[in-house]
Amino acid sequence: MKRLSFLMPVFMFFILLTVVSCTGSVPRELTTNENLWKDQELRDYDFTLERQCFCPEDWRGPVKIQVRDGITVSITYISSGEPITDNKFDNASTIDKLFTILENAYEGKGDFEQKADTINVTYDSQMGYPVTFFIDVSPLIADEEVGYMVTNLVARQLFIQSIHYSFETGPKSTLDNDSIMILSNHIR
Repeated sequence: MKRLSFLMPVFMFFILLTVVSCTGSVPRELTTNENLWKDQELRDYDFTLERQCFCPEDWRGPVKIQVRDGITVSITYISSGEPITDNKFDNASTIDKLFTILENAYEGKGDFEQKADTINVTYDSQMGYPVTFFIDVSPLIADEEVGYMVTNLVARQLFIQSIHYSFETGPKSTLDNDSIMILSNHIR
């Protein structure tokens, strides 16, 4: 019986260790900010993205990214205005994809073969999206670090202006000055 009482604390330690290791490795700060971003319900927005990495210049940007209805519709280099037609920025072409990069770095999934050793993130306090982040998978590996910087995020409110045509008065817009003021207050 004494042997069993000695083994009980060891057994409890291993159970506790298993429970702790099975809990999510994504920090609450990321989840909180991702929820704040989702609460914005932005489906149409533009932003500038710059990647800091030990990689060719055309992989770094900065680039202007346009997202409509949650889908990337355009990526162009800021310096030249040239469109990017290959997949250099596909993994980071929406704010949701930037959150996925962070989650994968914390969990060792996707492009990350292991959990990142260092992740530094700053979030926009009002909208929750990651403004800057830096990921270092291992201090023992050279030049695998990557950073991202998001600037110039602008919400785009797409609306269709209806035009009524009367044979007596000609075309007339149903959008008046009050409607324009209300719409402009919703565009950041």
